[in-house]
Order: sequence, then structure tokens, then C-alpha cells
Amino acid sequence: MTRTRCSDDDFLIAVYSSSTYAEVASKTGQKLSTTMARYIRTRNALQERGVELPKMQRKKPTRVNNIDKMVAKARMLQSHYNG
Repeated sequence: MTRTRCSDDDFLIAVYSSSTYAEVASKTGQKLSTTMARYIRTRNALQERGVELPKMQRKKPTRVNNIDKMVAKARMLQSHYNG
């Protein structure tokens, strides 16, 4: 995997035009973890100079209710392994 490079200008444009880390990552082509770390480093550096970056939000995970499928699978495995 090759490293995706993103200029400081492109990164700041993505930050100001996005509300979540995932949006910034998709606009810059970087990994989500890289984007989060870079945002924190940039925020801290700019705060020292009196500039505030917009607050980022994490995208909330979607919950999947698959209990019925798990129960069916467990019963099938029980009957298979327990005879």
C-alpha cells in the first residue's frame, strides 16, 4: 500500500468543509486513523496561534439487530454437534 499525501491546504479545506472525520478522510484519501491524528496535531499547533478549527464528530456506528439469525445458527449448530 502506498502512502497518500495530502497538502496542508487540501487538509484544511477538507476540515472546514466537513463535519466528521470520515468525510475529511474521504476527501483527502487518507486513512481515518491518520486523519484523526493529523487533525489533533494541526488543532494543537493552530491553538497556540489563537486559531480554532471546527469541531469534528465521529460517525455513529449503525447497530444491527441480528439476534434472530444468531439464535437460528446456534440451534442448527447444537443439533449438528449434539446429535
